[in-house]
Amino acid sequence: MCGIAGIYNNKLDRHSQTRLIKDMTAALQHRGPDGWGIYVTPGFALGHARLSIIDLEGGSQPFITDRYVIVYNGEVYNHIELRDELVTKGASFISRSDTEVVLRAFEIYGTSSFSKLNGQFAFIIWDRLEKKIIIARDRYGVRPLYILEHNGSFYFTSEMKAFDAIPDYKRSIDKKNMLNHALLWNTLGETTIFEHIRSLPGGTYEVYEGGRMIEHSRYYEIGESTGLISPNYNDAKEEFISLLDDAVRLRLRSDVPVGTYLSGGIDSSVITYLTKLNKNEKFKTFSVAFEDREFDESRFQNEMVSMLNSEHHMVGIDYAAIDENYCEASYHFERPVFRTAPIPLFLLSRAVRENGIVVVLTGEAADEILYGYDAYKELILLDTWRKNPESSEHQTMIKQLYPHLQYYADPKKFGFIKMYYEEFLDSFDNELVGLNIRIRNNAILANIFNKDWDISFDHDALLEEVKKILPENFYSWTLLQKNQFLEMKTLLSGYLLSSQGDRMSMAHGVEGRYPFLDHRLVEKLFYFNDSFKLNGFSQKYLMRDAFRGILPDSILDRPKKPYTAPDLQSFFRDGSWSESSNYFLSPERIKDYGIFDPRYVERFMRKFEKGLPQEIGYRDNMIISFILSAQMIEYWVRNPKKNALPESLKTVEFYD
Repeated sequence: MCGIAGIYNNKLDRHSQTRLIKDMTAALQHRGPDGWGIYVTPGFALGHARLSIIDLEGGSQPFITDRYVIVYNGEVYNHIELRDELVTKGASFISRSDTEVVLRAFEIYGTSSFSKLNGQFAFIIWDRLEKKIIIARDRYGVRPLYILEHNGSFYFTSEMKAFDAIPDYKRSIDKKNMLNHALLWNTLGETTIFEHIRSLPGGTYEVYEGGRMIEHSRYYEIGESTGLISPNYNDAKEEFISLLDDAVRLRLRSDVPVGTYLSGGIDSSVITYLTKLNKNEKFKTFSVAFEDREFDESRFQNEMVSMLNSEHHMVGIDYAAIDENYCEASYHFERPVFRTAPIPLFLLSRAVRENGIVVVLTGEAADEILYGYDAYKELILLDTWRKNPESSEHQTMIKQLYPHLQYYADPKKFGFIKMYYEEFLDSFDNELVGLNIRIRNNAILANIFNKDWDISFDHDALLEEVKKILPENFYSWTLLQKNQFLEMKTLLSGYLLSSQGDRMSMAHGVEGRYPFLDHRLVEKLFYFNDSFKLNGFSQKYLMRDAFRGILPDSILDRPKKPYTAPDLQSFFRDGSWSESSNYFLSPERIKDYGIFDPRYVERFMRKFEKGLPQEIGYRDNMIISFILSAQMIEYWVRNPKKNALPESLKTVEFYD
C-alpha cells in the first residue's frame, strides 16, 4: 500500500516540475514510509511513496518499461493466478511484484484488464509512446484517487493534502457539496467538499491526451452481473462460506506479517477465525478497550482471543485520548466526520505499526452486503406497516428495532417513536430509500452553517442529484437491494472506508484489507434472497447460521451494536470544554474560518454550562463532532504541514 501523485500538462521547467512532484509525494509519506521514487518527463511527472508488502526488494516504483510507467497504490490479491495467465499470453516478468502484473495485464488486455483484478487499487499509467495517461480505481473505491484541474493542468493524488504543495493553489470549501456531505455523510458521485477537486468513482477509469480528458468510462457497477440468481438456502450458505474463506486466503498473501482487528462483533470474529484456519500458526490480533464501559466490548474480544489463542494487543481509550488526537486524525480524514469513532482506529493503527505489523484484515462491509444496518430493519418495518396499516405487527416491530437502546425500551417513549416513523410511510420507497431517515436525522446541520452561505436543505433537489448516480436496473431491484446500493455508494465508499478505513490505517503506514469486499462475494450475495441476509429482524442471518457451532453463541447472538466512541463526553469534561475545543469553537476562530454561524455555535456551547445531561442525544453528539472536525480541517488547509523526502529512502529517480 502506498501514496501516489501525478502532474499532467504543466508548463514548468524540469527543476520546478521535479520539486513539485517531490513536494506532493512528501505529503504522502505516512502512506508509504519505506521508500520513494519519481519519474519526470516534459509536461508530466509521477511520484510514489512506498509501503513494502509484496516483493520487498524488487517492487520499487515508479515501475518503468519500454513503453509504460506506472505508480500504483493497493494490492491485487489474485496476482499469482493472473501472472500465470499472462505468461501463457507471452508476457515476461522481471519482478515478483503485483505492480508489474497490473502493468503487464494492461499491456496485453488494455482497459479490459481492470475487470480481471481482484483487489483494492488506484493507479496512474503513462504511455510514453502515445503520451496518454490512464487512471483507474478499484470497484468499491477502497483506495482513494483525487483529481484537480487547475490553470490548465491536471494533478492526481491519493490524498487531497498533496494539492497544497501546488504554489498558486489553495483548497476552498464547496458550500453546496458541504451541505450534501452533512446530510448524507458523503458528497455525491465524484464531488468532494472542496471546489474543483474530484474523486474518481470506484469502478471507473479515465484517459487523458493532448492536455485534456478524452474518456471517462465505467468498467464495473454493483448489481450489473448477468446470469446470477439466488440458489436455495443450503447452497447459498455453502457458497458464502467458500467464497469468504477464499477471500481471506487471498488477502493473507504478503511478504510481511499479517494481523487482524478484533472488535468483539461477529464480522471481525469471523474474519479472525478464518485467518486462523488459513494461517495455521499464531498471529497477532488488535482491539480497542474503552474506559467508558458503555462503549467497551473487551469481554467479547477476550472470548475470541481465548478461543483462537492469538497474540493479542489491546489499546486503552479514554476521553482525553479522543480529544487530544482529534485534530491530528482530521489531518488524515480530510472531511468532516459525524462521530469520534475514527479516533480509536487512528490510535489502534499506530499500535499495530509499533508491534511490527503493516497488514491487517478487518470486517468492514459485512453490514452492507449482509443487511446488518438497522436501516434495513427500518425499511422492513415501514414496508410492513404500509401494506398492513390496520395490523398491530408494526408496533411489535418498533419495539424490536433497537434492543441495545434504552430509549426504545421505555413504554413512555413509544408514542413519540411511532409518530417519528409514521412520517416516513409515504416516502421510504423513493430513490433515496433508507437515506431518507439519515437525511431527516442530519437535517439540523443545514441550520448551523454561516448564514452568508445562503444554503438550505432542499429534499427534492437532493433526490434529483441522487437519481443521477443510479444505474438503469436500479428500479428492478428489491427495496433492500436498492438500499444496499446507496449505502455502498455513500456511507461505505466515501465515509467509512475513508475516515475509518484507508485514512486511519494509512496514517501510520498500515494496510487494511477487507475480505467482505471481494467482488465475487459482493456480487453473489447481492442476488441472494433478501431473507437469507435479513430473516425477520435477524441481521446477517446467513453468516450467523454458517458459523453456528463454530463461534461462541455469545458472539453470534449479540444484538447489533454499532461501533461508536464517546463523542461529546470527550470534549466536555469536568464541567468545562477542553483546551482544543475552546480553541476551535472560539468566536474568533468560528468567525475567521467562516464555515458556521457564530450565534449557533455560542448557543450550543452554552447549552452545557451546567454540565452534560445523563443521556446525550444523537444530534448533540453529531453536531459537536461535525463542527469540530470541520474547523480542524480548515485549520490544516490554512496551515499545511511542510514535509521533505529523505534522500536515504530514494529508490527511483528517472528523467525522460
